[in-house]
Amino acid sequence: MKSKKWFILLGFTLIALLSFMAVLHANEDAKMKKAEDIGLAYKNAEKADEVVAYVNNIPITAGEYLATYASVQNNFALLQQDANKLGLKGKTMVDNTSKLLNKYSPGTIALAQQLADTAAYSEAIKKGLLKSDQEVQDYIQSIRKMEESNPEAQKTIQIVGESRYFDQVQPKLLKKGLTIGALKAQVISEQKDWTQYKYNLAKNAELKVVNNELITSTKEEALKYLKEMQDVLSLKVRWLIYTSFGNIKEVT
Repeated sequence: MKSKKWFILLGFTLIALLSFMAVLHANEDAKMKKAEDIGLAYKNAEKADEVVAYVNNIPITAGEYLATYASVQNNFALLQQDANKLGLKGKTMVDNTSKLLNKYSPGTIALAQQLADTAAYSEAIKKGLLKSDQEVQDYIQSIRKMEESNPEAQKTIQIVGESRYFDQVQPKLLKKGLTIGALKAQVISEQKDWTQYKYNLAKNAELKVVNNELITSTKEEALKYLKEMQDVLSLKVRWLIYTSFGNIKEVT
């Protein structure tokens, strides 16, 4: 009898393990697909470097826009898979985010993210927070080993080409990202809401689309998405505060 119970228990354990491995494998596939699509967005230098829009006279290239578009599409798949790993509150946040991803097209979300990021980049430059080329190179060296051991990063590098990736694509992206990070740190240190601050920058920014075949969404649509995403992010913040003080371990 005990042997039978042990056999049944072993069977359930194996089923659970196989289910977990299937989810893990699907998650890894989605990550690799995202890395591949981002690599393809930057692979062709002539097409990728074409300017498709301006935000406050700062150019947005086709590569930047298409890489963001690819991230949006693949993040939806990753989000759906991650929903199964979270508790009730985490699933609520994921469900709310999923609804937004379903409500707005990947093109609108990609434009919204590029609008908000470039508006923040523009503001950071005005405030004298632009990172130097040396600071960017120092940061690249600090993460080089991490990228070498990251399968997704290696996939993107393989598609883009090592020379183009490290000499052109990565320095530009990191300069923008690190500069925005400096602005974010300053805003937070002043006890301001970064999400609201960034939305206001996007709202007041001047957007000029020069490739209407690639970018078909409007600034108004992009701002509507950003405004609704604010609500989701504020829910996340309240939830993280609750889990911190309530000592709930649903999400790290």
